[in-house]
Amino acid sequence: MDWWDAQVRDTMLDNAPYWVRFDLDTVLLDTLRSSPRIQSVSHRASISLEQIIQQDAAFDPNVLFESRIGRKNDPVGNELITGGPPRLIEESASARGGIQRTNRRGTQVDLSQELSLLNSNSEFFSPVDQGNSRLSLSLTQPLMQRGGQVYNERLLTQARIDSRVSWQEMRGEVEQRLADVINAYWRLYELRCHLLQQRELLRRGQQIESLLVARQAFDASRIELAKAKQRVARRTDRLLRVTGEIQIQQARFIGLVGSNQLSSAGEKLELVPLEIPTFPSIGLDLRDAFVRGLENRPEVRAVTADLETAALAIKVTRTELEPQLTAVFEAYSAGLNGNFQALQSFTDQFSTGGPGLAGGLKYDMPFGRRAARARHREAHHRYRQRAEELRETMQVTRQEISTAIINAQTAIAQRETKHRLLVTALDEEAILTRRWEMMAGDGANVGTVLETLLDAQQRRTDAEREWTSAVTRYVSSLADLQRAMGTLLINHEITPLREACGNQIHFLRTDPTPQVPMLLNATLPEDTQTTDQPAARRDQPAMIELSSPEFSPDLSGLDRIPADLPRTNAPNAFQHSAVLAGITPTVPNPNRPPEIAFGQPTAVGLPNTAGETVASPLLMPMVMAAGNPAATLRPQRLPIPRPAQTGKLNSFRQRKKE
Repeated sequence: MDWWDAQVRDTMLDNAPYWVRFDLDTVLLDTLRSSPRIQSVSHRASISLEQIIQQDAAFDPNVLFESRIGRKNDPVGNELITGGPPRLIEESASARGGIQRTNRRGTQVDLSQELSLLNSNSEFFSPVDQGNSRLSLSLTQPLMQRGGQVYNERLLTQARIDSRVSWQEMRGEVEQRLADVINAYWRLYELRCHLLQQRELLRRGQQIESLLVARQAFDASRIELAKAKQRVARRTDRLLRVTGEIQIQQARFIGLVGSNQLSSAGEKLELVPLEIPTFPSIGLDLRDAFVRGLENRPEVRAVTADLETAALAIKVTRTELEPQLTAVFEAYSAGLNGNFQALQSFTDQFSTGGPGLAGGLKYDMPFGRRAARARHREAHHRYRQRAEELRETMQVTRQEISTAIINAQTAIAQRETKHRLLVTALDEEAILTRRWEMMAGDGANVGTVLETLLDAQQRRTDAEREWTSAVTRYVSSLADLQRAMGTLLINHEITPLREACGNQIHFLRTDPTPQVPMLLNATLPEDTQTTDQPAARRDQPAMIELSSPEFSPDLSGLDRIPADLPRTNAPNAFQHSAVLAGITPTVPNPNRPPEIAFGQPTAVGLPNTAGETVASPLLMPMVMAAGNPAATLRPQRLPIPRPAQTGKLNSFRQRKKE
């Protein structure tokens, strides 16, 4: 019944001298390598990964070295400065080297060694030609909460969370582009099938027209010939429209793939899809699909990471509400000799005399702390905003998954109806064709029978077109369902990888199946060699040969990134995010941070209109211990403000009780 399946894999456009055949996997691989959109978002994710290194490098030690040579020549108005000379003249040369570092708890350490030479015309300058040496150590330690690791690593933690958001956004856009390519692939297949069906319809109409023209001198009437010519003209017009739609779809398909070789071929190239859509038997359950969507949907994970960012901001602003108390400690040891003996002074600073010490506390608190309080309230508002965005994202995810499932179920249900419609249309055309052949030359009824036959031919083609559309709509709905659940890359065994050095991101197939052809290996039309084509195909359009190399990518220097993205090394911020979400996790391994995931539906307490706590079957974020599924989880109520009580609501509650 699907007679067009044998012809849709062959060339059919007369205005395209070159053609290329490909399957869906080839298109997806070429899209991952060639699409400017995918390359753009992958570079954006690489930028966010580089920012992690930049923020982490703030805790690296800095090696400093400075030198200076100078001559001071100042007039003096006090003889006690120079002892007589009217101008103070000093010549100096100094060199200073040291190490500065800020550790992850905010401690600033400055260790430096200075050697200098100094000479002056002052009568009080002794000894002359001085050689100085000074070893200094300075420590500054914030106390209270500002001395914690979470506060001092806030920028690094923020960069890690931003990288997770950027990574999930990249996954989402890559999956969306691949879903668009898959839909465009099956749409191209559908239009090519429509073209074959329309050509067959035109051929049957032309056959009737030719028969009427041959019988015009005998029993064919002019009205019959006019009706046949009218239908042939309409079918030809429809054929031209379908051909134009195929060319437009090819241009859109090439634009989605983004291959320069396909784009350079332009209108001279015909794209021939090789795969035939099928009806795989799968179980479609909304609840299971929704749970998988919450676990894998990039948008959900990105908003969850934004929620962690808001929780981190609350922790930071809460710390900034407290007064700033800093401990300062300084120590030094110095040496001094004449005759420019700076090296001897360097030795004396360890053996002669003793060190100088100083220490103290610095207290700082703005009066009223209005700015700090406003920032803290802003952080709470932003956290509530992110929580609502998470709820909205979950609702959008459920809606998209539900829509995709409904479309797939509708296509499955329409399979039998479209099949019966096609069978009855074929039978109707066969019966009316036989009837018209038997009634040829039988008076005025022949025109009515011919009109009925032409309508039956059109209904058969419409039934074939609807059958093809139902099949392609089903496979497209499966791709949309995978996209809605965030499992499109997983189902196609595509894994994003990043280089160990450089953070450049690559997309590779984890399927070990060899010989994966890629469109990047296609030869351009002007470089195509057609001498190797069989003699029987010399009159056909030239074919762009696709090589099929062994697909064995070099994975050296690449680090696999799991689907849940790199985890941050600041467990306190994550734990605080969990506490703000109303969840108290028990993490057996404190060295590994927890991550926010989504578990099975739990009874989450939400206030009703009467202010009472009721159970809600929402799937809310839960904290899972990283690498430890046995961690104890205890969901609690979310900090959702209760609505204000009104007399109308209270009276309604009383009537309900009565």
